[in-house]
Amino acid sequence: MTVQPALHRQHCSVAAPTQLWLDAEGRLASGHGSADAAGGGWFTGLLHGDTRMLSRAEVRVNGLEPEPATVEAEAGGVMRVRGLVRGIPGPTEDPAVELLQTWTVTPGVVRHSLQLSTSLEALDVEIEIQLAADFTDMAAIRLSRFREPSEPFAADDSTLRWRDGARTLTVAAPGSVASGERLLWRGKAGRGRPFEVEWQAVLADSEDAVVAAPPPASRRVRAEPSGALGLLLDNALDELAGLRLATRALPDAPFAAAGAPWYFTLFGRDSLWAARLLLPLDPGLAAGTLRALAAFQGTKNDPGAAEEPGKILHELRAKELILESQGLRLPPVYYGAVDSTPLWLCLLAELGQAGLDDAAVRSLLPNAARAVEWLLAAAGAPGTTNGGFLSYQDATGHGLSNQGWKDSGDAMQFRDGRQADGPIALSEVQGYAYQAAVDTADLFDAYGEPGAQALRDFAEVLQQNFRERFWVEDDDGPFPAMALDGHGEPLDIPGSNMGHLLGTGILDASEARLVADRLLSPELFSGYGVHTISRRAAGFWPFSYHCGSVWSHDTAIAVRGLLAEGFLAEARTIAAGLLAASGSFGHRLPELFAGISAEESGLAVPYPASCHPQAWSSASAVVIAQAMGVGF
Repeated sequence: MTVQPALHRQHCSVAAPTQLWLDAEGRLASGHGSADAAGGGWFTGLLHGDTRMLSRAEVRVNGLEPEPATVEAEAGGVMRVRGLVRGIPGPTEDPAVELLQTWTVTPGVVRHSLQLSTSLEALDVEIEIQLAADFTDMAAIRLSRFREPSEPFAADDSTLRWRDGARTLTVAAPGSVASGERLLWRGKAGRGRPFEVEWQAVLADSEDAVVAAPPPASRRVRAEPSGALGLLLDNALDELAGLRLATRALPDAPFAAAGAPWYFTLFGRDSLWAARLLLPLDPGLAAGTLRALAAFQGTKNDPGAAEEPGKILHELRAKELILESQGLRLPPVYYGAVDSTPLWLCLLAELGQAGLDDAAVRSLLPNAARAVEWLLAAAGAPGTTNGGFLSYQDATGHGLSNQGWKDSGDAMQFRDGRQADGPIALSEVQGYAYQAAVDTADLFDAYGEPGAQALRDFAEVLQQNFRERFWVEDDDGPFPAMALDGHGEPLDIPGSNMGHLLGTGILDASEARLVADRLLSPELFSGYGVHTISRRAAGFWPFSYHCGSVWSHDTAIAVRGLLAEGFLAEARTIAAGLLAASGSFGHRLPELFAGISAEESGLAVPYPASCHPQAWSSASAVVIAQAMGVGF
């Protein structure tokens, strides 16, 4: 089996749809991430959309490779790599030459400036950068399959150009002498007289599905937090600014790309959850996300794309996504998610309740009516195939076998490790559907739209059926199962899914209390966050993607629900654990981390293939701040 590239020690800077990835020591070098990394190595490069364009930018000073000392990320897409050229001797044993490299990433343009300083009175300097471009698709990188570099189609004394179909890369280096695929500068430096050069790469893809979005509005924080919380919030908002995208059809409708490097596009649940968590700070992102998704709302029945009338998409790509190792072949517009549509309705209702963009809400009411039709039809009635619950099952054999947020193939399992058969009805999705129905009914009443009573009737029946069918019991008492399998059998092991039920209204006060207590129990709370599945499950493994790890956003959603139910002390306890975990990752929150408990390790342990930044993980910082008493 192919292992995904490890990402946890790499450095990245993002300005959607452009990304810079450096290795652990701050290099963008050949041999790192080439075909010999098939065992799960790493990769470097300049990426744009779903393509790595520049795969190599090796720096030499007087023929010597600088020895990296530090790599620092700064706000605004800036990465600084400080190194020493130890092979150039000075009058003492101290290193005599320092090279400071500054990468600045903006949408479609990456600048690389180099400043060489020396303690010597005079030094003849030659800076050389060896380049290579391979135009490897993102899906191939995930399988550690890399194309051979291509030659530029045009070059002059200071410019190199590559093209691969609709994708182009232009490297401009004023003052350099381009020979082959390298940049070369010569000059002089001395004490107090640094030698400075700069080049830039312009990346473009005329067929990409997404484009850069306008920058966010200024934040609305009543009192800026300090210390670790302040650092986390600052870093998170900077990361989210770099993840802003829009579609070509609606360039004024921003949304958050799901995450880097693999999910740099519009995702239904991911973009919706990021917008929901950020709503107190950025209502414009919520409106943009709703509008962008509404533009692709399903209009027909297409089993190959999992499209149905009124349904909200799962993900948008410029072309078909093929992941052989997972048996996946997804069309460019894919609807294989059971939760995107109720989450879309929840966000629309929350935007309406906030009263921050009446025009946007009003314009989306026809889409809401179509989404409601899908919701009611997809759930069906008790006693029918779906039993009155929202459920899913891939009909193609090459789509997602699991279509909730835990979408890996082994995510839905019983206490003994058995995999659940479909169609599967997820517990959290019933909570989303209940909240969507109740809140959309109120929204329809507020705007004079019909259909509210049918939604309230649906919600009442759903709540009762959920209480009868999903609640199970073990030695520690009752809890809501993660899901029902295709035979209606509840999965008999606690999972983090129950945290998503809090605040939806589907639980009564006593049920919410049971969920809160279970979330903070040792089987689910690691001290850093909530395990995706109980430590007592046969299939628990702390390095499993969905069966033992801790996901930042998943834990934050539980915190959000605890706050909504009035469990302030419990919310703060879990939020404090997540804040402590962020300190292990440079005051940032990755997509997920290993389910090693705080008792086992004084640091949160990375999950090597975890993406970063990830939109809903970064947005989780807002919930942590709210739990700590910060007002927005």
